[in-house]
Amino acid sequence: MLKMMNWGGNLSSMIMKPHYIMMTIVCTSACFAGSGTQGQVDEKFVTLSEAHRGTLYADLKILNQFEQQPAEVEDFYIHARDAIFRHNARHHLEEVCERYGRELLGGPMLGDLRHDRVTVRVQFPKSRAMSIVVTDADGGSRRYESKERLVHHLCCDGLAANTSYQYKVMADGADDVLAQGRFTTAPAVDYEGVYQFAIGADFHKIGLHRPELLDLVRERGNIGMMLLGDLAVDGRQDNIAHRNVDYLLRDVSPVWQRFAAHVPTFTSWDDHDYFGDDSGGTYYSYKKKIPINVTAMRANWKKMWNNPERTAKRNGIYFKTNLGPADIIMLDTRSCRVNDQRGEMHSFLGDEQTQWALEQIKKSTAPYLIISSGTMWTDYISAGKDSWGTWDLEGREEFLSALDEKDSKVILFSGDRHGAHAFEISRPNGKVYTEFGVGSLGGVPGGGRAKDQSAQLFAYPGAGTWAFGELEFDTSAPSKPTVEFRLINEQGAVMETVSL
Repeated sequence: MLKMMNWGGNLSSMIMKPHYIMMTIVCTSACFAGSGTQGQVDEKFVTLSEAHRGTLYADLKILNQFEQQPAEVEDFYIHARDAIFRHNARHHLEEVCERYGRELLGGPMLGDLRHDRVTVRVQFPKSRAMSIVVTDADGGSRRYESKERLVHHLCCDGLAANTSYQYKVMADGADDVLAQGRFTTAPAVDYEGVYQFAIGADFHKIGLHRPELLDLVRERGNIGMMLLGDLAVDGRQDNIAHRNVDYLLRDVSPVWQRFAAHVPTFTSWDDHDYFGDDSGGTYYSYKKKIPINVTAMRANWKKMWNNPERTAKRNGIYFKTNLGPADIIMLDTRSCRVNDQRGEMHSFLGDEQTQWALEQIKKSTAPYLIISSGTMWTDYISAGKDSWGTWDLEGREEFLSALDEKDSKVILFSGDRHGAHAFEISRPNGKVYTEFGVGSLGGVPGGGRAKDQSAQLFAYPGAGTWAFGELEFDTSAPSKPTVEFRLINEQGAVMETVSL
């Protein structure tokens, strides 16, 4: 009843949606008693199907299942969620944030980490100028200014490589600190030492709120994290309001806030971020073709995340970046598909992205080449459901053949199938590539062991497995650099180690 009394000015809109009131009472009285423990999994943990439905009941349950949130956080989310669905959403969001004293609607979120820079994403409820002050361990500081309106992506450049910094966020020229965090810049290409970054996929909203996992990524000293898809949005098709509600749930989460403010992310989407289960291309088809507003979804993605090459003029969200001696290519394996040409060459990535990616591979001179695909490179799990091989076998072979020509050590990553897997891909010239499936951030059911285990290094099904991948590079001996993959569970235990 307290939550009904707190709704105030928004109660009139809720009257038209009586199920909101009923579900919130149920959540408050039954679902959120106490903090999350393994003994309460059956009662309080959200299932994948619940997350996909995206009801207010499920969203509040997700928000509280690992860390019990204060009533103010729940109330703000309820009001802000309602505002997004209303006409003139921006005006109503501004009113809600003012009522709750919220200076920020989202962020800070770090991204686009390089050896000399980082980009800070901040979303305000109303138009404001923004300042970032970055300070090193010796007290030296730099100030950066942005005059963007609601959503700022402010590049803080001119920094030193492999150096730890603190930063503070201010607005409108004032010195009041609205948020703060810290980060470490990437090493330079010729760095001689040890560094590491994390990789994972398939939060499905649920795992994004898991403190043991995300806090651990930061505590273990990872300078950044690659997130390969099925992250915050769960099957909202091309309804931008529904997508923004899922991003709101991400941004109000204290677990995500302290992670994103300290660990720069590099992100790509998979089917549920994109449109829905196994979706891709410019239309989604059941019995007839249903067009997808691809342009709107790409624009929404670029606004809500903080990637390198975010403003590049290309038909897709793919990009290339560099962390020390590793070049990283993150592919868009969803929005560039050509539905009518499935089975034909380049129908998986599209001609434009394929040519771009092949050119990046050809030009790369880095000792290590890291390439991610939202879904599988191989066809071992779930009979290759939605993989490169079942969609575009010729295109995949062309891609792998281009890698065969490189002297770089190639490491492949994929998500989508839930769980954690590793497979060896043997090539005709004797090279062997390793594909790491790192879809274990959400702990939801997924593919287990492959029927043909001859190429399989390890396999953990999604259910009951919470884990992320970690790559450690040791270039302290330039003549013999090494890289090691580790699979880390939520207790910090190393489940698997693969030396490459």
